[in-house]
Amino acid sequence: MRLRHIELFYYVMMTGSLRQAAEALNVSQPAASKALRYAEQSLGFALFERTGGRLVPTREAQIMIPRVNGIFEQLGALTRLTDNLRKGQGGHELSIGCVPSLGLSIVPRVIGRYREISADNMLTVDTLHGGEIVSRLLKRDLDFGIVFGAHEESGLKSVRIADVPLVLLDSTRQESPVRLQDIDPAGWIGLSDNDPTAWALSSAWKKAGWEIAPGIRVRTHYMAAELARLGAGWTIVDAFTALHDRTLPTPLRLDPPMYITCTAIFREDHALSRVAKSLVEILKDEFAKDMALLAP
Repeated sequence: MRLRHIELFYYVMMTGSLRQAAEALNVSQPAASKALRYAEQSLGFALFERTGGRLVPTREAQIMIPRVNGIFEQLGALTRLTDNLRKGQGGHELSIGCVPSLGLSIVPRVIGRYREISADNMLTVDTLHGGEIVSRLLKRDLDFGIVFGAHEESGLKSVRIADVPLVLLDSTRQESPVRLQDIDPAGWIGLSDNDPTAWALSSAWKKAGWEIAPGIRVRTHYMAAELARLGAGWTIVDAFTALHDRTLPTPLRLDPPMYITCTAIFREDHALSRVAKSLVEILKDEFAKDMALLAP
């Protein structure tokens, strides 16, 4: 299939309408219909069948959909890259990724402050897990990332922002600090193995001589916190997650204290270095404000 045929296939798939696909591609409907027929003849099978007034992908087309979506993701990344290269002397379209825990707390304030000093820069913000942020930075699909844990990758620069305390959420307890060895391991609501908090806890369990696994495992700190609120067990999450929702159990300090590092990572592109430095400084300032509130 030629790229134009792939574009037509994508928009017909998204809209279910040849007319709307033609409008999206800025061509006439007869031209779009002719191109679709040519694509199907070249492939040797039909891509769509009409059902209830809509064009529905055939079985063969459904098999193709994930690959076509991948092509369009790469085209979108290429478009953002060329926009950034074109705007290198002025404004940027800046794509930022942050972990979910910070997406509902510090990051919105950082974005607001950044816009005050750089109103000409367009921002796109995604909440993603740390590994996804690193992967998309390396593919040039993101420009700047805010993650938990240390990430050292060729072509990326990392800057330590702050060490964030970990806290215990347990609806059956009220007093802190709490020693890990005084917690019943059977009620542990854990995080996925690639989460820095899971690494820290696993290390602590091993030092205590315990080999345990969580009864429930989730991907986000927010999900773990909500399960603890509902009494499904206890969890250990970053302090910002715990403090964002006042309906959660009282965050309890640990003895000895445990922390995870928040890190800013960005590509070492010359055109983005000044922008990244501005974001890092705002991040450090906002973290300092919240860390002061967390002090005992």
